[in-house]
Amino acid sequence: MSEHEHEHECCCCHGCGCEHEEGEEKYLLPRLGAALIILIGAVYTGWLPLYIASYLIAGYDVIFAAAKGLTKGKVFNESFLMTIATIGAFIIGDYAEGAAVMIFYGLGEFIQDKAVDKSSDSINELIRLRPDHARIVDDSGENIVSPAEVKIGDIIAVAPGERVPLDGVLLSSSAVADTSAITGESLPREYKQGDELYSGIINTKSEIRLRVTQTLENSSTERIFRMVTEARENKSRSERFITRFAAVYTPVVVIAALLLAFIPPIFLGNLSSWVHRGLIFLVASCPCALVLSVPLTYFAGMGLASRNGILFKGSTYMEQLALVNSAAFDKTGTLTKGELEVCEINESGVSREELLRLAACVERDSEHPIGRAIAALYEGEAEISGFEELTGGVSAIVDGDKIVAGNIALTGIQNSSPNTAVHVLRNGSYIGSVYLADSVRPDSKDAIAELERLGIATAMITGDSSGAANEAANSLGVSRVHSEVLPTEKLNIVKNLSGITAFVGDGINDSPALSGANIGIAMGGMGREAAMEAADVVIMDDSPSKVPLAVKIARKVKNTAVIVISFALLVKAAVLILGAFGIANMWLAVFADVGVALIAVAIAVIRCRKV
Repeated sequence: MSEHEHEHECCCCHGCGCEHEEGEEKYLLPRLGAALIILIGAVYTGWLPLYIASYLIAGYDVIFAAAKGLTKGKVFNESFLMTIATIGAFIIGDYAEGAAVMIFYGLGEFIQDKAVDKSSDSINELIRLRPDHARIVDDSGENIVSPAEVKIGDIIAVAPGERVPLDGVLLSSSAVADTSAITGESLPREYKQGDELYSGIINTKSEIRLRVTQTLENSSTERIFRMVTEARENKSRSERFITRFAAVYTPVVVIAALLLAFIPPIFLGNLSSWVHRGLIFLVASCPCALVLSVPLTYFAGMGLASRNGILFKGSTYMEQLALVNSAAFDKTGTLTKGELEVCEINESGVSREELLRLAACVERDSEHPIGRAIAALYEGEAEISGFEELTGGVSAIVDGDKIVAGNIALTGIQNSSPNTAVHVLRNGSYIGSVYLADSVRPDSKDAIAELERLGIATAMITGDSSGAANEAANSLGVSRVHSEVLPTEKLNIVKNLSGITAFVGDGINDSPALSGANIGIAMGGMGREAAMEAADVVIMDDSPSKVPLAVKIARKVKNTAVIVISFALLVKAAVLILGAFGIANMWLAVFADVGVALIAVAIAVIRCRKV
């Protein structure tokens, strides 16, 4: 089986049995055109060899696939049903009908294959992110090697227009990259020295250099590739139902067609007419519309999600997300940026500028995130000496004065704010406080509001203090808050939430809850491997608004699958009944097979093109 066919098998469950080699596809339309011209000549002359030639030119691959299926014990596939029905048409003298049915069946299969290929494009684009080379920079100059040969710590160069081949830390002063293929963001993203860049993004400005932080097998693109590969094998309940349904349905209708063809003539005579009805019944019964369109619906939905920077690890998770009625969020790094920023300043006896200068200077050599956030507020010159890390803060001599900055335990100053406070003393006297908070992401409030509008109750589960957690929850409109929670306790809280629950997190401490929830959604998955591996859905950037978008995509895809199944079953049932009573002809039977399949595929593709 070719790679092209394998993709169809995996992602679309195309169990029909008709195989078009990738190299033959471009010749299919000319072949069908030739068959049609020969058929017109056959109708004009009435010469049987021309009918046979038209039939074989149009359907030799279908006949071959039917024979191949028989050798492998796969009798009840569409190729077998179509071959038996059209040969039967020839046996009873309906030469034109048999050849024409095969021609239009081939045309329908061609259109279906093109629809499948089109729906595959978004997923295959992610697979094409896998790098094919890397440029290592060392003492000997630049060497082009396979990405698999690059080791952690190696320095690589990336030219403008090239994809970053491996995850690494930016050594150049700045960079601008196109991340749209991974995150769905249309605008370029700017990076500064020390930021981490992920494989698969495109350098858009000047040449940059990176120090590699992940080998190829652990790089972002390789993890995405593994996720997409697994997703193709992870069928939804609807897909599994259709597969099981077709396995039972097909032999049942074949037996029914045989009974219809040969039992009534025993009592009513007119064998030819009843055989014709049986053949019509056989063609109309083909389950291709269901076997193809339902998996294609989910695959198209996964493609739509990927274009928006959302990766589902399988259609089963898409189906499950459509049913979610509770969503719990981690706070830090998920609803917030995970970066402390100054939110309030209270000075006492000094100017605000002087308070910030002294606080920043005393914190200049601190390695604590709080200290680094305050140190960034002032970069001017100062005479600093005697820096000392203390329990709950720091101290140093700044321009001849002893400055102490720290919490209540170190300074004795009470904190009246729910935010993190750094109190500053100069020579033992209180001169003010700097308050810091983890700033909320710009789209977090809209994300929560949209989820509530979709009928999904929201909750926040965080290890932060109750004051900070409640303030963040109130500003965001979150329904319930669970604060001061240990990582091991998150899972129990998630399991006790009502209904089908999604948990949204971003770090290694969220992994148990991501694994234990009905649906785990990882935020910013490119660089957070533990969360990415534990989750069922990965948001490829840091946008909480992608969570309700994922829900809307999942619901639309599930509703589309229901529409497709209902439409196909109703039309087939109607044509089967009409065929049994001798009202339907072979053309209507072909419509019930190929026509319904095409319409079902069109419904899937059109409805899943956009949210």
